Amino acid sequence: MERTIFALFEDALAALGVASALEREGYTRDGISLLVPDPRRRYVRQPSNGDAAPPSGPAPRVFRAFEAQGLGPAAITGRLAPVLTDATREQGGLIESLTSLGFVEPAARHYYESLRRGQAVLAVATSENDVRRTVELLRKLGARAVDDIGAPSAPPVAAPAAAPTTEPTPPARDAMLDQVTVPVVEEQLEIGKRQVQRGGVRINSHVIEEPVQERVSLREERVKVERRPVSREATEEDLADFKEGSIEIHETIEEAVVTKRRRVVEEIVVGKETRERTETVSDTVRKTHVVVEPLRSDDYGAPSDPAYRYADSLARDERYRGAKWSDIEPQARREWEREHDGGWDQFRDAVRTAWQKVSGHSNRAPNHE
Repeated sequence: MERTIFALFEDALAALGVASALEREGYTRDGISLLVPDPRRRYVRQPSNGDAAPPSGPAPRVFRAFEAQGLGPAAITGRLAPVLTDATREQGGLIESLTSLGFVEPAARHYYESLRRGQAVLAVATSENDVRRTVELLRKLGARAVDDIGAPSAPPVAAPAAAPTTEPTPPARDAMLDQVTVPVVEEQLEIGKRQVQRGGVRINSHVIEEPVQERVSLREERVKVERRPVSREATEEDLADFKEGSIEIHETIEEAVVTKRRRVVEEIVVGKETRERTETVSDTVRKTHVVVEPLRSDDYGAPSDPAYRYADSLARDERYRGAKWSDIEPQARREWEREHDGGWDQFRDAVRTAWQKVSGHSNRAPNHE
């Protein structure tokens, strides 16, 4: 039974380099598919003399234009091209195409978002017996994620029907993907908001609070471990694995990096189950409620005018009863600037005029002011 191993790489150049390395390891070019972002149309071009293969080298890869809603220009090559190009028909088509290949929806959405961020997808067809070797090789070559999917549902022309077999098909393990040895996955969620408050001259503002809610979709992976006690003689395959070695896995935000030293003491079947949960994040945000009141020159002296209200308080103050304006102005200025954050020179004449009206000093001779 043929299996297809999907892997994510940092960019198109990294994926192309891995494809060449796989060919050197014995994988056929026909079984390697690539889907890479191509905003500048670097990989899709008309053949020319410069594209001819050297006498001793392989022929260049032939890409075809590919574009899905929300993904932008891309290039695709290999036997998966007829399947994935269905994604150009409608929004979300790429996710649906990956789901039809055997991905669960969270994993298909993860590949779609990775492509949008500029990463590249490589798929390699391999036999049932070479799945483990292929997965380890892809991880060694720097894959950011590896997923083991069944044979692709390609058109009949591209993929001939397989011969019938009497061997029983191994049961699926609850749709588990990419069986590895004790992976540790950590996801970090950052939600940040920033508000900018602006004010101006003579603008009254106050701060209010209102509750807000944001719904955040989180992806969670859990490891399912099955232990099977074993008591048997070591086989040739066991002895081949009974040696020192290391697997280098590069850690990213999306996956954990695990390095393991292998020694056969028991069989552990490890898989990942993916589920989605929705968490409601509640908090309060502040915003400035600004009220701007236009002032006219004839508003001075009105009861709603700040200068009038301040002058009225001065006129009612027992400390200033019977005093002249020149006597109370220094203290009035200090109190005004303390309460209004400056601006006395702008309102001095208005306060004086209003104070004269309220206190009755406007009817006196100027030498009393």
